[in-house]
Order: sequence, then structure tokens, then C-alpha cells
Amino acid sequence: MRKTPNDPNPDNDARILSATLRRLCLPRWVWRAGVITVTALVWLWISQQILTVGSLIRYDGLQSLGEQVVSFMTRINPYLWMGIVAILTLIVLSLLRAWLKASISKGRETIVSVSVIQSLAQKLSAQGIDVLQWVWRHEEGPVTIGDLLRTRDQLRAGRVRKLSVARTQHRLLEEAMARLAQDGTKTDAVEVAEAVEPTLNTASTTATPTAATNAIPTLETPPKAS
Repeated sequence: MRKTPNDPNPDNDARILSATLRRLCLPRWVWRAGVITVTALVWLWISQQILTVGSLIRYDGLQSLGEQVVSFMTRINPYLWMGIVAILTLIVLSLLRAWLKASISKGRETIVSVSVIQSLAQKLSAQGIDVLQWVWRHEEGPVTIGDLLRTRDQLRAGRVRKLSVARTQHRLLEEAMARLAQDGTKTDAVEVAEAVEPTLNTASTTATPTAATNAIPTLETPPKAS
């Protein structure tokens, strides 16, 4: 049986999102790769120049400190400049890393166009769309590339099953609360009835003799003959 694009399949949904993300992120990936490559080449040239200039330095001006000092500085000179280049390389790498992290963070905040969302709505399964809606906080703004990345990761982590289990648990607890509320209402009604019944019985007992007394006819005493 041939599957349609909207069949429930988290792996297929993750592949669809990956393909969409590759298409959306490709220009930024190329830009980052270009910046890193150019920076590496430029720094490689600069470091070679530093080493070349360092190798030409002489320490004859330190003759006043002794021949041993001059010999020692001449011996360690290549390592000294290599150490300087290593320190500067770490600084450049740190700056490049900070730029890359900022670029990735900015890329995650890029808003996805309506046409892309429309295409995903036609390709993703109902479960995939459900996970996307769960990840996306629509109150904060439109769907971003970061939302698509998190949706793909959540699909791979089994979010569909977790949402299903959570909703089943929520439904069961809601039904239990409704049943307990209904039972509590019935119990209250029974307690009220039990409390009212003795009062009604007492009132009925008190009213019965009075009614009987009222029902006996009164015999009037005949007037005496004069």
C-alpha cells in the first residue's frame, strides 16, 4: 500500500523538515563557510609574516648583559615567536567562535515565510503538525527556523508518543475529577435529604393531634328552662 505524504510517520516528518531546513539555511551556511575560510587564509598569511619577521631579529643589543644571554635569546627566538603566534591564534579562534555562535543564534531567529509553512502543512502528517504547534509559541511571533529545528529534534525524540500519553493521562484525570464532583453532589443531596427528613416527621407528628382535636364537634349545653 502506497503511503501518502500525510500518513502518520514521525521519521518521514523529520526528513521533510530536514530538507526544508537545508534549503532555508544553505545561503547562511555558504556565507559562514566563506567567512571562516577567508579568515583562516588571512590569518595563515599573517602568522607566516610574523614568523618571518621574528626570525630576522638579532639580539646583539644585549651584549652588555653577556654573551650567554645573547646566545640564549638567539636559541629560543624561533620558539618565542611561535608562542606569540599560538597566543594570537587562540585569540582569533575565540573571536571567530563568538561570531559563529552569534550568527547561528541570529539564523535561528529568522522568520519562515508563509509559503514555506503552507508547503509544510501539505506535506507533514497530523502528528507532525501537532508537534510543530506544540513547539511554536504563536504569542511570541511567527514561526522561525529555530522552531523548525526544535520540531525536527522533538519528532526524533518521540514527542508524538509523549504528547499522546500526556493527553490520555489528562483525559483520565479530568474524567476522574468529573466523576468525583458528581459523586460529591449526590452525597450532598443525600445528606440534605437525611437532615430534612426528621424535621418533616416531627412536624407531621405534631400536626396530627391538633388536626384530630379540631375534627371533634363541640356540643353546646342547652339553656335551662325558666
